[in-house]
Amino acid sequence: AFGIVLMMLAMTQSALAADLMFGPLQFRATVGLMPSSAAYIEISNHGTNPDRLVGVESDLARKTELHSMTMTDGVMIMRAVDGGIDIPAGARIQLAPGGYHVMLIGLKAPLNIDQKYDITLVFQSAGKITISGLAKRPSDLKKAAPHDMKMPKTH
Repeated sequence: AFGIVLMMLAMTQSALAADLMFGPLQFRATVGLMPSSAAYIEISNHGTNPDRLVGVESDLARKTELHSMTMTDGVMIMRAVDGGIDIPAGARIQLAPGGYHVMLIGLKAPLNIDQKYDITLVFQSAGKITISGLAKRPSDLKKAAPHDMKMPKTH
């Protein structure tokens, strides 16, 4: 009976992961000895159940965090997101320059233009999903659209 429960749990997790669709993953290429970088991706939840992006893992840097960037009175404020980012059923979130993003702190090596790198997104329901993407020049990265600046609730 225990084996059946584990199998059903694994099948449910696979179905939840299939509800999530991803745009292209892009990393900000580094110049010289830049100590940190960022990664960006669009995540759509085509399922009927909400999920939450609770973390991100990477071997590229000493520390990997979900961050938000906001402007308050003309001052850019960047901070780690505690508790994750909600992805409601039928919704789309954008991790892009000027909004939510993955912060890679203490890079172990430079991120070279057009080289492929991996990160693992950690979801509350769907579990861990590893995604590959290319490093791009900062000028080639798509900024968060103004309507996407209304960020989903974080915990």
